Amino acid sequence: MTSLPSSPNTAEQRSADSPRLLREINDQVVLRLLLEHGQLTRGRIGELTGLSKPTVSSLLSRLEARGLVTTTGVVAGGPGPNARIYAVASRAAHVIGVHVEQGGCVAGLATLTGDLVATFDVPVHERRVASPVGEISAAVDGVLAAGGLTRQAVHRVVVATPGVIDPATGRLRHARHIRGWETPGLIDRLTETLGIPVIHGNDVNLAAVAEGTHGVAQDSSDYALLWLDRGVGLGLVLGGALRAGAHGGAGEIGYLGVPGVDAPRADRGGTGGFQQLVGGQGLKVLARRYGVRGSTPAGIVSSALAAGGPGDALIAELASGIAIGAAAVTNLIDPGLLVIGGPVALAGGQVLLDLVVTHLHQISFVRPPVVLTTLVSDGVLLGAIEVALRVVRGQLFGQVPTVGGIVAL
Repeated sequence: MTSLPSSPNTAEQRSADSPRLLREINDQVVLRLLLEHGQLTRGRIGELTGLSKPTVSSLLSRLEARGLVTTTGVVAGGPGPNARIYAVASRAAHVIGVHVEQGGCVAGLATLTGDLVATFDVPVHERRVASPVGEISAAVDGVLAAGGLTRQAVHRVVVATPGVIDPATGRLRHARHIRGWETPGLIDRLTETLGIPVIHGNDVNLAAVAEGTHGVAQDSSDYALLWLDRGVGLGLVLGGALRAGAHGGAGEIGYLGVPGVDAPRADRGGTGGFQQLVGGQGLKVLARRYGVRGSTPAGIVSSALAAGGPGDALIAELASGIAIGAAAVTNLIDPGLLVIGGPVALAGGQVLLDLVVTHLHQISFVRPPVVLTTLVSDGVLLGAIEVALRVVRGQLFGQVPTVGGIVAL
């Protein structure tokens, strides 16, 4: 792993360092092009960058020697020697993302180019006897075994959990349902145990990152993700930067007060009104009221859609409740795009989305586009992997990660 260039302090230092810094900049530009395009010839790299052939040849040789670039083939048939095709060496580094939920966790192993190598599930049947360190160690070792790698091949692990992460201390709060995770110094212990640097992120914030990288928000720098599952949450990306909040609590929309909903006190560990209305608890109430069965929130919604009749009434009432939270987001933030995501949203599909939009337009005059997530796989896991990749690429390519937009999760 390359070290970051130090900042020059004098004119003489800047003058002496300028050739080295120029090489670093050129390397970064070429590596970014290769990540974007996948494969390029030397000539095409020269066309895209404006660099001379000798300069491109020199930097490609330098990047090959560092193990960051590899030759994948040749382009035959043209005049002169066959042109070599270059690509980022995908196995130059690996990262792991881990999504922790109440029932266990899933880990994903990816290459430097973002290719998913393997996933591995670790079920946790009883949280009161589970150890977070043991759980994550099992997840990391399991996914590495599936990918045929050792811990030494991994440059970063990003762990996603529910709850509020204090940006100053790193302490997790409001996550009692994943017992043991609120222990002070836990991430440092994980780093020490694994021998791999570990970053901790909020699950919905990481899902929002995935929406901007792989989902419907790829062309948006201003969007919000309203997440619907057992718990509800909100991921905010404003001006291209993830907004975690001064105290890590941005997006905790479950605590939104809702008229007519008698929510238990938050200072005594209770959940908020919006959580009671449309989260797991609220869906169980609706299921009993309308005689719909389902073992999970998403299962209840799927059963309601299949049942018709009372099931349709359940979906309509759920959509009306979701619109209350959506209206709070649109009226306070006015995002360029509102994404409805999470297992409940995916189960409800376009039917639920259309009803939410109808109710939203009745109570809010701020009307950004409202769309359903296209991430049918685990968006939280994808976001954790993406953040890990950004950090590692920044280190390998000589760039300092943007804390506000990448690491402050």
